Amino acid sequence: MPKDPEPRQSNTYVAREIARLIVTGIWDEGWTLPREVELASQFDVSRTSIRESLSILKAKGLIAARQKAGTHVRQRINWNMLDAELLEWTWAERPTEEFARQLLEVRRIVEPEASAICAERGSDADLARIERAYREMDAAGMDSRAYSEPDLRFHRGILGATANDFLVSFGTTVEAALRMSFELSTLNPGAPRKSLPYHRTILDEIWARNPDGARRAMHRLIDLTERNIMSALSRRKAEHAAVTIVSK
Repeated sequence: MPKDPEPRQSNTYVAREIARLIVTGIWDEGWTLPREVELASQFDVSRTSIRESLSILKAKGLIAARQKAGTHVRQRINWNMLDAELLEWTWAERPTEEFARQLLEVRRIVEPEASAICAERGSDADLARIERAYREMDAAGMDSRAYSEPDLRFHRGILGATANDFLVSFGTTVEAALRMSFELSTLNPGAPRKSLPYHRTILDEIWARNPDGARRAMHRLIDLTERNIMSALSRRKAEHAAVTIVSK
């Protein structure tokens, strides 16, 4: 579900526009950024806004300042790729199969095990919250927008039920990944609804206090998600190629 666009002169908007130049490689690793006054002119904002925007990017690991050498783009290995905003910005500019696979790989490492922990030690109140989210997904029918928010709560509910602070904080990454899936699901009509039985199985295994079953069920859901994403990306690529041929 797309978010409302940022005002063109907001710090987040400027930070995103600079990040776009970085993640697309226009400003490559080691590149020295223009001076604050030049950036302020380029984006038609104040130098204060530029400083605040650069602070956002420094916190995400994209850039760093060297004394007397200006601000430069850091190596990709230093980027905080689990940052939700950076994930969304990168996805918006590089919606590639490899990027999607990497993100799904991280979900496979975290979410199945979180489901097993949830089944083992989640409280009844935790599980009831997850079930409420599932029932709202079911009630949404074929409306993908209505389906998306309870789907997010379902997955974050599982992470929250682990009572593990590190897994709970991973929820922002899962949310960004799911939003990307929803964006692509519009190219696969009915895809969200088809995932509902997979969520039901996860819920049933968690209520049954069956860690192994919950783990396997989450793996199957992520497998389905990968098939949907790859299918949508292939369709998008084919449509782009067709438009390119027509425009020539």
